[in-house]
Amino acid sequence: MSVEVSQAPQTAARSISPLSELRALKREGLAGRHAQVRQLLDALIAAGDPLDIEAAGMMLGGAAQREQLAAEGAFLVQNIALLGSSTLDSLPHQLTAALVAGGILPQVRAAGFNQWQFEIRAGAPNLADLAPGVSALLLDDGAVYEEVANPLDLDEVEARCAAFPARLGEWADAARQVLGGLIVLTTVPLSPLRRDSVIDYGRKARLEAAWDAMNAGILRLAAQKQGVVVLSAAAIQGRVAGAFATDRMRHVAGHIFSAEFQREYAAELARVVRAGLGRAAKCLVFDLDNTLWGGIVGDDGAAALKIGGAYPGSAHLELQKYGRDLAAQGVMLAIASKNDEDVAQDAIANHPEMLLRPDSFVAVRADWEPKPGNVRQLASALNIGIDSMVFVDDNPIERGLMRELLPQVTTVELPNDPAGYAAIVARRGDFNLLTLTDEDLKRTEMYRAQVQREELQSGSGSLEEYLLGLGSQLTVERLGEFNAARIVQLFGKTNQFNLTGIRYTEEEVRRRSESGEAAFFGGRLKDRFGDNGLIAAWSLTRDADGDGDRGGAWRIENFVMSCRVFSRNVEDAVVGLILRAAAAAGAGEVRASFIPTAKNAKFAGFYPALGFERVEAAGEAVDEHADGQGPAQLRHTLRDLAELPSWIGVTREEEINNAF
Repeated sequence: MSVEVSQAPQTAARSISPLSELRALKREGLAGRHAQVRQLLDALIAAGDPLDIEAAGMMLGGAAQREQLAAEGAFLVQNIALLGSSTLDSLPHQLTAALVAGGILPQVRAAGFNQWQFEIRAGAPNLADLAPGVSALLLDDGAVYEEVANPLDLDEVEARCAAFPARLGEWADAARQVLGGLIVLTTVPLSPLRRDSVIDYGRKARLEAAWDAMNAGILRLAAQKQGVVVLSAAAIQGRVAGAFATDRMRHVAGHIFSAEFQREYAAELARVVRAGLGRAAKCLVFDLDNTLWGGIVGDDGAAALKIGGAYPGSAHLELQKYGRDLAAQGVMLAIASKNDEDVAQDAIANHPEMLLRPDSFVAVRADWEPKPGNVRQLASALNIGIDSMVFVDDNPIERGLMRELLPQVTTVELPNDPAGYAAIVARRGDFNLLTLTDEDLKRTEMYRAQVQREELQSGSGSLEEYLLGLGSQLTVERLGEFNAARIVQLFGKTNQFNLTGIRYTEEEVRRRSESGEAAFFGGRLKDRFGDNGLIAAWSLTRDADGDGDRGGAWRIENFVMSCRVFSRNVEDAVVGLILRAAAAAGAGEVRASFIPTAKNAKFAGFYPALGFERVEAAGEAVDEHADGQGPAQLRHTLRDLAELPSWIGVTREEEINNAF
């Protein structure tokens, strides 16, 4: 199998620093260099020097650089607002580096020093025009103490701590009103100077207890407030040697947090942004020898493998436990190993200390082919993007080859000592989600059923026989309490079959649905092999200017569908149901839009194939982008409705009939 070769420099062959290479690329121009840029940023982030990461972000944050990188269509775009109570001048650059490394091109803007309250109370004069998708607030303990007259009066401090979570929740509500998007809060660390200013241990303990209770209240805001994520400052502190800046930096520059703390905060915030844009990874691909177990099964035999017990077996078992925990939360596990398949499969199935068994994996590729080709085949078989895969292998040669031939795959850098394997992979947060849904929990089962479907297809005489043999049943679900999170997740994380790129917040979906401004639906698909879960979502509105007996035209505002059910005509069935419902309601036409993104170009002809014609937004003239390469406004006059796919049964279609 042939694989494309990136022009990115190999890590092992570098004679100059990644930062110097990035500077050279910038001088030459970044257009067409997105893979190289991301690899160099990965190397910088792995090295961990916050000043180098800041310098890299500064180089890539300019308008010209963003334009050059955006021209390829290889990045998702997100605007981000930063607010705080102290100087955070390096944070936008560190965040830019972390996001570009993760395939997201940001525009980051920070409010002024300690302007976090004024900015929101004044209607966000410096941030509102940015229309941020994510707004993050990072506070130091000065924000808590600023309304405490006597910091040694613990009655007053306790009262302030008790009230602060509610005050912060009110701020988050106001921020969502003026900025929209997702609000990211962080608990507030207590500085050593504040703690050490109290000299008796009983009162120190009282202060710590009040502070911990306050932070627990802040963490609970994540469950109490829609569209709010809360990060733990303690978790971020645990990853750095020192959370607070030096005393000199505090006095001279107004820095409260160390550059290392800001680096880790930026990395965590970048994970939140990626999750919100549907860029969380879906599949973890493990090597076997000296990764999931100690030893080489082909040379040593299964009985000699080190799994569990004393070190190093305990470290390999710990990695398996981490994989088990991921699988229980919907992450798919797979194997790519240089081994004879029967030997590898026997060890997985029969070694008494193996925690991960054959049914833990959606696929096993154990052969002597290059691993990049096997990982590409895995992605194709699972019908997910290559950039949804994370590769873990102890061998630096295999890691280097993966980075060289498949730079889209996230390749985890591992040390020689396996003791930290599980902690290193977990700390990256590649699989973090904003919300875990029932469909996420069932993902491994769903993809295993997909393998059975492919086996059925290989034995069928024709595509129609195969589709009829599946016995597919589509159920239409109107937005409700039990499916709202999944519908929002589908709009947020679907990139390929996303016909406009519109992404909604849960609050926006609920508000517009309750007001009657829009109707939101989900589509659930079952077949003889199991429940695929909620695999499609669409939003409908009405345009008052259209013809029709009941007030205008219907509009498909956006339509998204999971890639795992491509090629089964589910999307045709959904639009067919919408057209029939609109006609029955007396609408004159159904309108739709196609807005090209980096991932949806293959579906530019979807609406025209179903009888929609391209028109100008407000008239009859053919759109200048009739070649399908640009944005298009379309309409269906409801005169000729194609038959629905005969191999898809439909239940609860009346949900659409009652859309308005």
